[in-house]
Amino acid sequence: MTQLVTQAEFARMTGYAKSYITKLKQAGRLVIIDDKVDVAASQARIAATDGAARPDVSDRHAQHREGIETEGMPDDIPSDIPSKAASEAKTAHFKAMQSEADYRLRIGELVEASEVSHAVADISISFRQALENLPARIASELVGKDLDSIRATLKTEIHAALSEMERNFDKKLKEMSDD
Repeated sequence: MTQLVTQAEFARMTGYAKSYITKLKQAGRLVIIDDKVDVAASQARIAATDGAARPDVSDRHAQHREGIETEGMPDDIPSDIPSKAASEAKTAHFKAMQSEADYRLRIGELVEASEVSHAVADISISFRQALENLPARIASELVGKDLDSIRATLKTEIHAALSEMERNFDKKLKEMSDD
């Protein structure tokens, strides 16, 4: 006698998730009669189409996995198969990456992006202010001078502003590496 059950009952009987039963149905791996699952026939079809029982199916899935790019992930973690093992492997991988980043931060090879951003902003503001104050500071020195003297004075002042910016950069880099 054929035992017919709903998809939810079949899921409970087999221990599969309801979503997996839906995927089996969509893949044609369930025998459906009048919107009910034929238990024995479906179990036989699932077993017959299982990758472990059919080398051609497992080979096809392996080829599919090989073609998937997994940027930044170890090769032994299949990205297309959501599983607890794959999830744990990803977690371990990223924990290792975080540990490496923490180590590089401690030994001074890495700097927090926010620290760099603040340092660049501080130095940029100082440099901008130096350039904006330049006319007010040297205007009186330029009055009555010939063109070559004006150029020489401007060159000296700009060189001084750039040198100050370089010193500020060096100072900020030293402060960040000391932290």
